[in-house]
Amino acid sequence: MQAALMRAPYGTEIKAICKQIQISVLLLAIFSGYGLGQSVTGVVFLVRHAEKASDAKDALLSEAGHKRAECLAHFLKNANIRKILVTPVVRTRQTAEPLAKALGLKPTALDADDIDAFVNNLRGLPNANVLVVGHSDTVPKIIEQLAGGKIPSIEGSEYDKIFVVHPEANGKRGSVVTLRYCDCK
Repeated sequence: MQAALMRAPYGTEIKAICKQIQISVLLLAIFSGYGLGQSVTGVVFLVRHAEKASDAKDALLSEAGHKRAECLAHFLKNANIRKILVTPVVRTRQTAEPLAKALGLKPTALDADDIDAFVNNLRGLPNANVLVVGHSDTVPKIIEQLAGGKIPSIEGSEYDKIFVVHPEANGKRGSVVTLRYCDCK
């Protein structure tokens, strides 16, 4: 494997290594509770919507945003996602659409200002893997309530973070892993 990577073009080598890291981290997140005396729950994947075309309140995705949405679908297609939560804003639905279509799921829209509704929905699905597509200000709040920890703020130009949350069944705390996905520039 190492020799094959050394002969591959630089970009291919990096992509192969990134893929291995992504798979390893996802598996670690999914199975982190097994055998450790913890109650095992599903995994929650949270992302900010993909790049938007303008600063309008209900802006659509840009071309780069559509590419990122497709990449997200590819990234999570084998993550056993059983439910997708979005906000009513078009760009969150557009970000989730490729994965929802591939999995035959219909995203559930919840009010972006009602963080409790998101958290209660997630806690009501204790054994399901779920994708949440939110906003730069809602994703950190959901993570804080769901896993009991704070994450650094999501900057206005950051669209490539995916937060993998493994909440404990007791709802008091959990683990959070932050990854970056899809270089769409």
